[in-house]
Amino acid sequence: MTNIPHHRILTVGTGAIGAYYTWRMQQAGNCTITAVCRSNYEAVKANGIEIQTVAWGEGPHVFRPDHVVKTVPSETFDYIVVCMKALPSVYSIADIIAPAVEASPHAGIVLIQNGIGVEDPIKKRFPRNPILSSIAYIGVTQNTAGVVYHSGMVQRIVVGLFEPIEGVDAEAVLQTFGERCKLGGLETIVTNDIQNFRWQKLVWNGAMNPVCILSNLWTVSDVLADEKYYQMALTTKKEIAALAEALGHPMPPTLVDMSMTTSARLADGYKASMVIDLEEGRPMEMEVILGNPIRIAEERNLTHIIPTWYKLHSDLVKYLAERNATSQKL
Repeated sequence: MTNIPHHRILTVGTGAIGAYYTWRMQQAGNCTITAVCRSNYEAVKANGIEIQTVAWGEGPHVFRPDHVVKTVPSETFDYIVVCMKALPSVYSIADIIAPAVEASPHAGIVLIQNGIGVEDPIKKRFPRNPILSSIAYIGVTQNTAGVVYHSGMVQRIVVGLFEPIEGVDAEAVLQTFGERCKLGGLETIVTNDIQNFRWQKLVWNGAMNPVCILSNLWTVSDVLADEKYYQMALTTKKEIAALAEALGHPMPPTLVDMSMTTSARLADGYKASMVIDLEEGRPMEMEVILGNPIRIAEERNLTHIIPTWYKLHSDLVKYLAERNATSQKL
């Protein structure tokens, strides 16, 4: 099908995002896919993963990994693709992927995750493996085990090298991965400044998540319809962008306005990821979306730039502590 080299790809966290992106990588051809599944293991093992999407014409579209496993195997891979949420207080991604990385000294570790600082624990544990820091822009859900629904046409990935490694051709690892994504039909941006893109995405995630929760409105559309919380979201986005600028990450001048416009175009009832996690009793990505960047602001004496966001974070920590205390009494 293509001239791309054969790749052994391990996907860790084959939920909605992991399934969709790995499916497209598989479509580029010449690869062997191993998928680590948890709650959807039985469904995927038996039938693969049905991908419901209009982006690739009439289906059915079924992603069938070559191997479906429950835990990370101690085998050699070319790429280890991590699509699990970054929850350092709940589990260690480095510990989870260790069996495969230790058997794959040259593998690229692809982190398709939100937030700031997700690469640091991986770099500390595996300093000789290229880390491909990646950001997904896509609307996908898996409400039924083994069935992924893709909303709209957007299927973008932004990927960049976290840090160069002396004596390792990490750039080649990056470019080859980017080529596979492109050949698979993903809108692919290979960048030499991935942290800039991380901060751009944080402008939305860092603002909308806490505002949606603390307003008790929960949906993006309801927040934007309320003048008080609309202004709070707008102010918070401006503060996060200003912090990024102060840290040396130039933001596009239209970023905040575009972020508000994008928010307004979301379907009625759309909920930010932390809202859904809170509703379903799952851990939230507090550390990487709020804790890490705010800690950086504290260390650099830049909290004066983010007064609204700083208070939102403090209020959210208190809110969650009180909510947890109340639930434990029940």
